[in-house]
Amino acid sequence: MAEMEAIEDDVRFAWAAAERLAAEFQATAAILEGQVSQRNTIAGEAKREWRGVYAEQFTRRLRTCTSDTQRLAEAMRAAANQVDELAGLAREEQNNRKRAREWAAREKNEGFLEKVEELFTGEGDKPPAPPPGKQPHFTAPAPVAGGRE
Repeated sequence: MAEMEAIEDDVRFAWAAAERLAAEFQATAAILEGQVSQRNTIAGEAKREWRGVYAEQFTRRLRTCTSDTQRLAEAMRAAANQVDELAGLAREEQNNRKRAREWAAREKNEGFLEKVEELFTGEGDKPPAPPPGKQPHFTAPAPVAGGRE
């Protein structure tokens, strides 16, 4: 049963830390988005007295700031979803290992007659196959072309 050694170890994953990290990503995204209207209001008051090139430059930079804020918030939400997905995959693997350990314990504890019966029926000499695992499907948005002023 040397091929079953991996089931003896639990999946090494920081479950609580992953949950906190995903929550922080979500909370920070919400904070960022919540600041946009307040900043736009303040900027609108500042722009009232501006004219010419500097007013146009300020407006462009404000749009860039708003756009960057939205993209950053979206990236944080995507990161939170990825952390959640990785935690789910790790949990699934842990459950598979637990089922395999339970099967191994049953095999170890079954009696002589049950083992003889398995020889004739062909059952029980291999652990049950785990359900097919999901593959992570992380995608990164394409980089935004363009520069800053």
